[in-house]
This record gives sequence, structure tokens and C-alpha cells, in this order.
Amino acid sequence: MRLAYLRSSVLGIVGWPLFCLFVGAIMWCAVLSKLADEKVTLQKAAFKGAASLAKSYAEQLSREVGHLDQIARSVAFYWAESKGTLQLERQKNQGIYPSDANLYLNVAILNRDGLVKTSLHQHAKTNDLSDRVYFQRHKSGQATGLQITRVDRSRVTGKPAVIFSHPLTAANSAFAGVVYVAVHPDFLASFFDQPMQGTNDTLAVLDKDGNLIASQMGENVRSHRTISKTPPTFATPKGVAVVPGEQYIDNLARIVAWQTLDNYPLVSIVALAEKGVYAPYETMRRDYVNMALSTSVLLALIAAMGMYFSVHLAWKRHQTKTIKDTYRLATDNAREAFYMLRAVFNPQGGIVDFIVEDCNERGCDFLERPRNELIGSKLSALFPAPQATKVLNIYRSAMEQGFHEDEFQMPIRHSLKTVWMQRRIIRSGDGLAMTLRDISEAKAHEHALSTLANSDALTGLSNRHWLSHYLPSCLENAKRQTTRVAVLYIDLDDFKNINNIEGHAAGDKVLHAAGQRMKALLRPGDHVARLGGDEFTIILAQITNEDDVAGVAARLIKELSQPYVTDGHGPHVVKASIGISLYPEHGEDMPTLLTHADVAMYAAKANGKGTYQFYTPDLSEKIVHKLTTEQALRQAIETDQFVLHYQPRVDTYSGELRSLEALVRWMYPERGLISPLAFIPLAEETGLIVELGALVLEKACAQLAVWQAQGLPVKPVSVNVSPRQFSSTGLKATIAACLSRNGVNPSLLELEITESCMMGDSAKIADDLAEIKAMGIRISVDDFGTGYSSLSQLQRLDLDVVKVDQSFTRELTNDEQGHALVTTIISMAHSLDMEVVAEGVETPEQLQILQALSCNQVQGYLISRPVVADEAAEFLRKRFLFGTTQPVLQVVK
Repeated sequence: MRLAYLRSSVLGIVGWPLFCLFVGAIMWCAVLSKLADEKVTLQKAAFKGAASLAKSYAEQLSREVGHLDQIARSVAFYWAESKGTLQLERQKNQGIYPSDANLYLNVAILNRDGLVKTSLHQHAKTNDLSDRVYFQRHKSGQATGLQITRVDRSRVTGKPAVIFSHPLTAANSAFAGVVYVAVHPDFLASFFDQPMQGTNDTLAVLDKDGNLIASQMGENVRSHRTISKTPPTFATPKGVAVVPGEQYIDNLARIVAWQTLDNYPLVSIVALAEKGVYAPYETMRRDYVNMALSTSVLLALIAAMGMYFSVHLAWKRHQTKTIKDTYRLATDNAREAFYMLRAVFNPQGGIVDFIVEDCNERGCDFLERPRNELIGSKLSALFPAPQATKVLNIYRSAMEQGFHEDEFQMPIRHSLKTVWMQRRIIRSGDGLAMTLRDISEAKAHEHALSTLANSDALTGLSNRHWLSHYLPSCLENAKRQTTRVAVLYIDLDDFKNINNIEGHAAGDKVLHAAGQRMKALLRPGDHVARLGGDEFTIILAQITNEDDVAGVAARLIKELSQPYVTDGHGPHVVKASIGISLYPEHGEDMPTLLTHADVAMYAAKANGKGTYQFYTPDLSEKIVHKLTTEQALRQAIETDQFVLHYQPRVDTYSGELRSLEALVRWMYPERGLISPLAFIPLAEETGLIVELGALVLEKACAQLAVWQAQGLPVKPVSVNVSPRQFSSTGLKATIAACLSRNGVNPSLLELEITESCMMGDSAKIADDLAEIKAMGIRISVDDFGTGYSSLSQLQRLDLDVVKVDQSFTRELTNDEQGHALVTTIISMAHSLDMEVVAEGVETPEQLQILQALSCNQVQGYLISRPVVADEAAEFLRKRFLFGTTQPVLQVVK
């Protein structure tokens, strides 16, 4: 037993010194890293400061040297102007130069032999300076411009001097002497307004060969003329570098920055001793090292104390483990998870947490933690913050009531295949005993039954049964919380066309896609259900205002109107009409809200489809009006209350009548003549368009027969055929019967179909058109450019005429894009041997453009409005509706 205890406590005994050693290592690494960073920082700052000083000194030096150079150039100029008779002594007496100039400034002119001819210094004339380097270089022609030279002892002043010299030339360009300006070297360092801070720092100016011209030195090196053992050389015009101590007489390394003057052969140098630069670093280093040593001693004491307490605790844990192992043998093999929890109280006696005292292996699996980590853990640490608060409240309630039982769902990413758990908690003294049991299988069966009863098999959305349970409870919640609910009733406009043309399989795919689009647009907490057919309902819970609902409806309409492609067929385009009712404004129960939303939806359809409408009480009256109108329309078809008006189509160039378009009008007994815009959409929606279309065909053929009987030169009449009429099975038989009954040649009949008629099963459409054309009937595409037809469809379907929609005709004179579009349509149609008719021609300008574009025929108010049959007969008699010599003639009234 004792040996086992020692083995289990080895980690605790060794752990403390290892931990302290690790902490100490980190601390020393941090200290050394901090010191290294500080040294680098100081060096960077010194580099930057030295470079800045060198640049500043160079700028000031450049200005001062420029002044001295200007003095020399001015003297040379006046010497030349005076033809060699210039007397500098007279200029000095007249105050041209500073009164104390002889203390630091001398200006002199040397003749060609090097003798001082005139000078500001009164004793200079006795000097022979022909042996000076600058004189020799000017005389030999090696230096033709400014020459800067330092002399250790001036023969004029007896002091060191810096000579700024220029050669003098005679009128014949021969060498005539030298003019120079001399200043004390200290002058070139005295004007710099940033003196050296360090006692070993140096500021200097050198010539291009590295020779010292002037310097300003720190206190420790001031006694030396220069501190460099050898003249320095520089590879670049400017820079900063660390120069080792071996290069200096005091063996101190320095940070050296240099800057070459732009216009003069001089270099400004700043040399900062590293000893002074790193003085703050050395102070910091001593402080950090002392602190690290003290901390190391403290860590050693902590390691010793930790080893002692580890031995003591290890023995106690070993005794406790022996007892728990015996108990665990009885619980680990159970299928249920088992936990023992101890309550943690605050000073006021309230429960603030629970500690896991024990658990079995199944309990460890459920919490996805090993037992050694789980036991002793606080319950609040085992869950995320929001979940921990909820769990603690449940356990506090169990402590107060003595018992708690519930069911909850496990996290989705849990490692076990467990989805649902049953939890049972019983109080035991100051703690809790809890069991968890997996009930996932039972819940799965329950969910499957619920899904089957509440889901739509086609779309996967909720169904009417689900809605009948959800919506009443949603309204009850809204009533309790005083919130609002929106009910959206959605119907897919003209969806039946897809079923009729493409088949129910394609229609089912469109329904499924539409349902998924609706679902994707909703917020979490909102729901969509399919009621049946192409009708859907959306419930928006907790809305704030009507604008939010309108925004959702607008997004739904936009998304649902996007084309659908199913198995390579399509695109199918359907729109959606949406009716909206609001709780509590429009009703307080499910039947009322659904009824009112349905009424609003029908109102949206009546407004042109593809829109939404909020319910208002007067909408019920509108629905009644719609039903009344529908009934009247049925009666009108049965009693033939319709008349045809005819609008001529003429040759674009000659104005010759080519054909007439038959346009239906409703002669309502009570209301008079009604425009087709007022009843054609209703006829399309209700399916009455098929019967109405047959009636129009019969009336058109009958009128042709009348004109033939009158002996008029009959022209073809075109009749519009709706998509629903075109897809009906009896269209060909209806046409044949009308022609036969009235004795009309098929060549006198032309059918106008819209682009939507060409959408669907292309093979079937091609066959239908071929059968109609085989009868001798021409076929044209009406309102071309407003739908989804393509060039390939026109090629495949072998049509006769393309009618350009009037919206494009209107744009001919407005912008270049409209002009280009019409040009493209005409070129495309002509390439397919098709004629082109431009609809909606209203101005002479439009006609002139269409003539220029080689458009075959035109139709519109410029030629004539639609007229009754008797007036149309006059067109047949007249034949030409405008003359051939004029681009455009008077409109036929």
C-alpha cells in the first residue's frame, strides 16, 4: 500500500520543481528578450538621431559654405570689373565686411606669382603664398572652380584656417591669380544649433578625400585634433554604420552618420559613442537581472513547499480512491448514466453551483470527458455560459422540490448517437442523485409519425394539417404578448400552363423549387406551408409594421419570378400573386385570416398578377364584382356580344395594304364598347379565352366571306391566338371548320402567336405549327422581343412574320440602343427569310427610320386606328393608304 502511494505521488512531487523550473526559464527568456529588444530600440533611435543630425548639419553647412563661396565669387567679379585695381582695404573701411572680420574672416587676392595683392588683413601684403596647394592646383588648371583647403597655420593670421578659393583669369583667359576667403575651422562648427550631448561624441566636416576640415567634439576628446586613426572613407553619399573602436584613438566604438553636401565636396559626420548611447540600457539590464535573480529564489521556495503538500495530498487521494473503486464496480456496467452532485452554497445559504462528486462510465460518455477530469468539476464549468445558467436553475429547483424529471435534446455534434435523453433528479441530503437514459429511438418513432402527418410529400414543406395546429397557437401567443402576425396567401400565376405544356412532372419540379425559394427568404421563426396545388401560405410571427411585411412580399415576388429550369427544359417563368391579412386588424382566428388573405390574393391577380395586396373590407366587394364580370363574360360569349375592329398593315415603302389585324371588342349592353384590356386577362385566367378565340376565328372568316361576296380585293386577316388556345387540342379542327363553313381560302388567314406560345416541348410545338402551315395558313410572332424566344427557336419553328413590339418602335427616335435593337431584329428575321412588321408606328420620323432599315411592313396609328368592318372595306377599295412619292402621307381617319 505504501509503495503504491509513493508511485502515485511521483508526478505531484516532481511536478512542482519542474513547473517552477519552467516558469523560471520563461521568466529569464522574457527578461533577456526584453533587454535585447530595448538594446535594438536604442540602437535604432541612435541611428535615426545620428542621421538626422548629419542631415541637419549638412543643410546648415551648405548654406554657410554657399555664403563664403558667394563672397569669393563677388570679389572675383569686382576684380574683373576694376581691371585688377580692386582694393579690399577700401571696401573694409567702407563697412562692406563685418568690423571684426579680421578675427575669423579674411579675403585676399593673389597675383599670378602667389603674392598677396590686396587683403582685408593689413599685414597680408608681405606674404608669398605661391607654394600653397590650392594656389598650385588653380595655377596648373587642376582646379577650375571652388577649391576648399584646410591649412594648419595661416601665414596671414598665424592660426588654422579653411581656404575657399577661386582662380582669376585675364581678358585673354590666361591665369591671373587667385581670390580666396579664409575662415577659422571653428566657424564651420560654431553655427550648428544642436551641440553634442555625449562627452565622447563628435561633429565634423571632411573633404571628399576624408581629410578633416572642422569639428566640434565632446569634452573627453576635445583635446585631440581628430579621433580617427586613419581618414574615413564612405561608399555612399549618405548612411549610418557602427564603426569599431579600433578605428579611434580612445578605442570606443561609435555610431557614425554621414551626409555628403549636394553642391560642395564636403561631408558632414556625426559620431556618437556607443558607451553613451547604451548607458540607459546598462542601467535597465542591472535592474532586470537583479529582479530575475530574486524571482528565481522565490520559485525555488515555492517548488519545495509544493513538493511537501503534494506528498500529503497524494496519500489522502489514495485512501479516497480505494473507497470509490469499490462503489464504481456496482455502477459502471449500468446502461443509464449516473451522477452524484454536491451543492455549493454562498454565505447567505443560496446555491451557487454543484460539484460532481462521482459518476459512472456511461456518465463520462454523455459529458464527453474522462472521469479524472469530470470528478471534482463544477457543473457551471461543464456547459457554455447560457446553457450553464439554465441547467443550474433546473438543479436548484430539484433541490427545493426534492424531485425533477424532464426530456431534452442532445447537441447535434455529440460523439454518441444519442439525440434525446430522459433526466431524473432526486435530492439526497445536501446533494443530488441524477440518472440519464437514452430515449432517442422512441423519439425518432414519434417524430416520424409527426412528419408524415404534417409534411407535404412533394415539396417537403409543412402542410395544411400542420397549419391547422400551428396557426391557432401562434395567434394565442400573439394575443398574450400583444404582438402582430401576418398571413400571406400565395398563388403561382398561370402555373397550369406548365402542367398543360410540359406535363405534371415538370410542374412538380417547379412547385418544389418555388417552395425552397420561399423557405430561403424567411426569418428563423417564420414558416411556409403548401395548402395544395400551386397555393402556399406563409406565417410571419411578431411583425412590427406593414412595411416589413410588404418588403417580404416584394422579395418573394421577385425571387419567384426568376426562371425555372427543370431537367434541361425551360426556362419556365411564373409569377406570384400574394394576398396579406394581419392579426388582429383583419381577423382574430385562423379561418377569418385565411379567407381574407385569399380575398386579397384574388385582388392582386385582378390588378395584373405578379404583385401583392393587403386585405381591405372593400376587396370582398371587388371579388364579387370579378365573379359578376366572369359570369357576364360567359354570357357574352354564348350570346355573341363581340365585334371585330380591323387595323391595316401596309408596305413600308409604297403604303400598299398587305393585311388586316382583327381585334376583338366587347359590346356590353349596359356599359357599351369595352377594350380587350378589361376582359382578355380575365378570359385567360378563367379559360374562357379558348371559347372566345374560336368565336373570333369564326367572325373573321365570316367577314372575309362578306368582303368576297361584295367583290372587294380581299387581303389576308390575322387573328391573335392565346397560349392557352394554342395548346388546346381542338385548335386545328376549329380553324378548318371556320374556313370550310365560310368558304374562305386558308391563304387569307394568318395566326398571330406570342413568344410564350413557343415555350415548352419544342418538338410538339414544331409539329403543331407545321400542321397549321400545311393547311396554307401563315403564322407570325406577335410582340417579338418582350418574351424569351431565341434565334434557334425561330429557325426551328419555321415562322413567316416577325412583328416588332411597339415598345421598341417608340424607342427608335429616343436613343441609339433602341435603334440598334430594331436593326438587329430586322437583320435576323431577313436572314431567316421572314418578313418584319413594326407595330405602333405613330410618327413620320419612325416611318422614315423603318424605311431606311428595310422593314417590310408597318402598322400603327400613323396609318390608321382599328376601325369597324365597313370602314375597313374602304381600305380594300383604296389599296394604297399613302403615296409612293412621299415618305409619309396623311393618316387615314
